[in-house]
Amino acid sequence: MNVTPLVDVVLVLLIIFMVITPALNDGEHVEVPEFLMPDPKPKDVDPIDVVLAKNGRVLVEDSAIERGNLRATVQALHDASPERVLLLKADARLDYGQVRDAFSELQDVGLKGVSLKVSQRKPENSAAN
Repeated sequence: MNVTPLVDVVLVLLIIFMVITPALNDGEHVEVPEFLMPDPKPKDVDPIDVVLAKNGRVLVEDSAIERGNLRATVQALHDASPERVLLLKADARLDYGQVRDAFSELQDVGLKGVSLKVSQRKPENSAAN
């Protein structure tokens, strides 16, 4: 019996699952702002994740909610675990006013801390003359 075709099919399926699985976990594609030297993320923190997507969707803990329910949803999560901080992941292409309003609204909940999610920017090549 020749198992080579079976192995080929299994490897192709493995590659497909490796590519698709990370996309399933993200919930919404968000392009976060880039900074040269962002603060390191503490390893022991389990933050409340809030995502503001470019298309207007708002996700709290990977569940889509209405924008008007943001404060009440986060307040309920904060009341359940007051020691958790909040991690706001806003799309870099989103209007800054919307991010500022959400940030202000979330600060009023009384959380231990509100952080903005950013990514590491690659330094520009300064050697070019």
